[in-house]
Amino acid sequence: MVRDPDDGDDAQQPSQASLPLPQTERPGRRIIAIGGGKGGVGKSLLAANLGIYLAQLGKKVVLIDADLGGANLHTFVGVERPTVTLGDFFDKRVARIEDCIVETSVKGLGLVSGEGDPLWAANPRPATKNRLINQVRELDVDYLIVDLPPGSGFIALDFFLVAHVGLLVVMPEPTSVENTFRFIKSAFLRRLRDVRGLDTLPTDRTFEGGIPSPLDLYDAALKQDPVMAARVLDEIQKFRPRLVVNQTRTRADLDLGMQIRSAGRRRLGLQLDYLGHLESDDAVWLAVRKRRPLVVEHPESKVAKNVERIVRKLLGADHDRPQPPTIPKKTEDQSMYEVLEIDPGASDEDIRRAYKRAREMYAPESMVVCGLFTPERLARLTAHIEKAYDTLLDPDKRRGHDLQLFPEGIPPRPTPAQGVSQPMPVISSSKPNAANPDETPMKVEVEEPEILPETEITGELLKRLRESRRIDLLEISQRTKVGMGHLRSIEDERWSAMPATVYLRGFLVEYARYMRLDVGQVTRTYLARYSRAIAAK
Repeated sequence: MVRDPDDGDDAQQPSQASLPLPQTERPGRRIIAIGGGKGGVGKSLLAANLGIYLAQLGKKVVLIDADLGGANLHTFVGVERPTVTLGDFFDKRVARIEDCIVETSVKGLGLVSGEGDPLWAANPRPATKNRLINQVRELDVDYLIVDLPPGSGFIALDFFLVAHVGLLVVMPEPTSVENTFRFIKSAFLRRLRDVRGLDTLPTDRTFEGGIPSPLDLYDAALKQDPVMAARVLDEIQKFRPRLVVNQTRTRADLDLGMQIRSAGRRRLGLQLDYLGHLESDDAVWLAVRKRRPLVVEHPESKVAKNVERIVRKLLGADHDRPQPPTIPKKTEDQSMYEVLEIDPGASDEDIRRAYKRAREMYAPESMVVCGLFTPERLARLTAHIEKAYDTLLDPDKRRGHDLQLFPEGIPPRPTPAQGVSQPMPVISSSKPNAANPDETPMKVEVEEPEILPETEITGELLKRLRESRRIDLLEISQRTKVGMGHLRSIEDERWSAMPATVYLRGFLVEYARYMRLDVGQVTRTYLARYSRAIAAK
């Protein structure tokens, strides 16, 4: 268990992980805590620019620099060394946290700085820490953004857990990925600090990083104490950290966020949300050197646009449809489809792509396995991936697997939608190899279908258009944050698998925008088609 060494001195102070949000909390206000497993990953950069962007949208925002041992958030927002800091609050020279807020050059944005804090303030006693957190939660603002200290100390964990949105910044480096997973596991244990007997569960003591994963704890509790198992499962379903990848340079860096999300779900049993990335951009260090806010100094830079997309996803998260409760499974208990993370209706090409992604993701040298899989566990996972690939690409083996998985009937495989003709392939060739004319490289392209104002948009038409532009469905999912299952259902017109109409409309809007289609035409004609299909049932 992750316990505060001085908890005994604060018997009257309840656990921050178990405290409900106070009744005095301002309606509609949100707390965003930004952490990272290690220092130097870009927490302060993201915190400062998220705050500035939200303030520019007319929101009342306060930034709090909780990195008490190395505060530098004031530099990112262009503020000189503040005269009032958290040190004054800790020493009770000021009674209220509001008295520590200093104005910035951005209208609507305030800052509580840690600059100038005494050395002992980096590790405040629990009573002091609880007083800070309780007062922070009562600030009269629209958004409170907390820049957490690096690592998995108690002040970082407790702020992360009381926040409405806990966001972790990770760099495409093995050390950062490993420490991010360690932070997530530590935070989950901290959530369960009031569960008696949790630390006596007979979990495998060879778990990665010396900390059991939520899935380890649930599996152990299930065998020993059903009541405890139900509590662990409830916390697994509620705990939903968000991720941002900083300093992306390559395609592999862009894929890292979705890979962490996938591996975290498989090994930890948690739903991790990937919000986006921040590109490597010279505008960052140019702004820092001038001590000017990035989105103010370089609003048209690539990284400023990245920040804008992340803010919009955060604003949209308030309207996300609650996910249905799911019981996490260990890999050995998953179906062949779950092992490869594909739908039962996947085509052979989908299976090959999923296998390739899984092999790359869980290779021994992959960054995403750092601190998450022991070599033995990774070898077992690889064996399951190979078995799933072998089973699903063999028609006889797949049918046998499906009969066991779906005793009431095998789901139909995707078929072309009615009334849509199949495209004729256009074959183009480059010049033949003079040394060997038989080795003429051939390139098969699908002709892009023509869409007129009166064209009815169907799932098959969307798929043909996407394939003609050589756009992978995973790319659309990563960019729009619409799940692969929903996108496949839209293209395959699996009406029974569709979400509620309001969410289907939103998914169609995101799909159309990404493909640069007429949003009104796509939503109007596709939803009409959907309504007719549902009415005919």
